[in-house]
Amino acid sequence: MKNYLFLSLFILFFQGCSSKIQDSVTKSTIEDNTYLIEKLIQKEKEINELNKKLEECEKN
Repeated sequence: MKNYLFLSLFILFFQGCSSKIQDSVTKSTIEDNTYLIEKLIQKEKEINELNKKLEECEKN
């Protein structure tokens, strides 16, 4: 009976930890994706500015 109780508590603890780890990984992935999207938008703006400068130089 003692072993059964220990095993049950161990399983509950393990499930709690694995759920917490999965939530942490999911949150980290979302933050990484958000950062990458923001970086992509920034780079697109820089490219657009450079394209405008290039067009101005070609006109002259």
